[in-house]
Amino acid sequence: GRRVVICESHSTPGGAAHGFQRKLPKDGGEFSFDTGPSFFSGLSDPKGARINPLKAVLDLLDVQLPCHQYRSFGLCLPEGDFLHTPEFGEQILRQVSGPSASREWEGLLTAMKPLAALVEALPVPALRLDAGALLTVAPFLPRFLAAGPLNAQQLNDPFARTVERAGVTDPFARRWLDLLCFCLSGLPADGTVTAEMAMMFGEFYKPQAIMDYPVGGVKSLVEALVKGLESHGGSLRLNTPVKQLVMSSGTCHGVELVNGDVLEASSVVCNVSAWDLPKLLPTSVSSQTWCRERAAMPATKSFMHLHVGFDARSLELKQLQPHYICLEDWTRGVEAEENAVLISIPSVEDPSLAPEDCGVLHASWLVLCQKGSNLRNV
Repeated sequence: GRRVVICESHSTPGGAAHGFQRKLPKDGGEFSFDTGPSFFSGLSDPKGARINPLKAVLDLLDVQLPCHQYRSFGLCLPEGDFLHTPEFGEQILRQVSGPSASREWEGLLTAMKPLAALVEALPVPALRLDAGALLTVAPFLPRFLAAGPLNAQQLNDPFARTVERAGVTDPFARRWLDLLCFCLSGLPADGTVTAEMAMMFGEFYKPQAIMDYPVGGVKSLVEALVKGLESHGGSLRLNTPVKQLVMSSGTCHGVELVNGDVLEASSVVCNVSAWDLPKLLPTSVSSQTWCRERAAMPATKSFMHLHVGFDARSLELKQLQPHYICLEDWTRGVEAEENAVLISIPSVEDPSLAPEDCGVLHASWLVLCQKGSNLRNV
């Protein structure tokens, strides 16, 4: 029931998640690239399926997001090249480590089911920190109680602790879970919260699980969110950087823009990083302990994105997968510099993202690089 204004400093909506185009120098064909995420699941679930928070938001905004669907992606690991499917435990783990490891994996899937049910039973958009939570949470309480709320505390634990409780000891399985956590959160299993992995397991390893890629790329996802905002009376202002939050008596009641304009509001949601937030606060507030703690928060390591278009007419291509997760050396750890590479080839699923007159493919590499690292060998 509130009128919403979003102030976006960039010329494009979506923050790190948007798309851009590049033309070929000769014939004028065009590539479309995703700048950020390209790996999704749960977006094509029926309305009311709540395990993916983004899907829940799309449902609340009542907007449609057509998706391409696929069931597999490639793995290039020290143990060999594999095709990942929801049957990972039986098809890959058994092959690499034997039947005992496969049984441990089944035990982990069993342990994750009630946690995934909890995540789905109480959707993220229903959670809030004021009295309104009584209204937004109440409709979901029966389903939440039926899912077994005694397990809820485990959702806050590091995923590594949940894996230990489930009795997973196989080295290859533990390494794969570290890599999977790293791909999703930027941290291995001991730094990734179980709630995130419960959501992922609920979508990733269920029977007949599918993955989604928005038709037209991530740009289409951002356009759907903007459409939902505007259809409910909200507005998006691009090229509108905020200079500071306007506060009095400890309450924020608006923002001052870089151009000097002041927008007054009954509520302000600040979506900048933990390090940038203190810069937007008055000196009297930014000097407080809370702000100093945010400014001191350690950052995860840097990733480098490399966007490349290939003319595939002269290449002998095997059946390509839309994604590949590659790791060179387990002993160095999944966080080691230039050790893990994620390759996304969205034109495998959506040919419209690459020029149609020649078998052209395009890919994005995501390479972990430590801050200030030398990238000559990448």
